[in-house]
Amino acid sequence: MKQYVGLDVSQRETAVCVVNETGQVIFEGKAKSNPGALTDLLSKHAPHAERIGFETGAMASWLWHELRRIELPVVCIDARHAHAAL
Repeated sequence: MKQYVGLDVSQRETAVCVVNETGQVIFEGKAKSNPGALTDLLSKHAPHAERIGFETGAMASWLWHELRRIELPVVCIDARHAHAAL
């Protein structure tokens, strides 16, 4: 089953929400805001992630590059566009 992940990134901690293709929440939690901790959490709770999205911010470029380097399907969305989509 397809999984979609939303990350709410802050300096110390990242909130993680995983939903399935019908929109049902299958996991909510937090991890340290570093690629290693996020990768561990995602491999456990979202091994079939189709997309992993987060908003632009101070850590967005670094995090995007590190998660792409390990071939995770990440997208970074401008905060104004994310708000409009909701």
